[in-house]
Amino acid sequence: MGHVDGSKKWIMNAFAMSSPGHVAAGLWRHPENRSQQYNDIDYWIDLAKILEEGKFHGLFIADMLGIYDVYKGPDNIDPVLPGAAQFPISDPLLESSGI
Repeated sequence: MGHVDGSKKWIMNAFAMSSPGHVAAGLWRHPENRSQQYNDIDYWIDLAKILEEGKFHGLFIADMLGIYDVYKGPDNIDPVLPGAAQFPISDPLLESSGI
């Protein structure tokens, strides 16, 4: 929906995942990064406060049903474990209920 002057309103959403890393863990090296605290409810509460202060409209917490890899066949967790590639992951309902 546009404004009277014809400009459009931005809708800002954030993306997060309740795991050590989404695709490549450790790539975000900002000194204030706390994403490694994904299993602490205070991390999610603080993230929600930051997003609210920044006027974000929503937070999408990614979820998956099982281990995210089929290298050398399904149900093979060996490639996933060393890099913590989206593993372990918690149910996003846990974070959602706290924020």
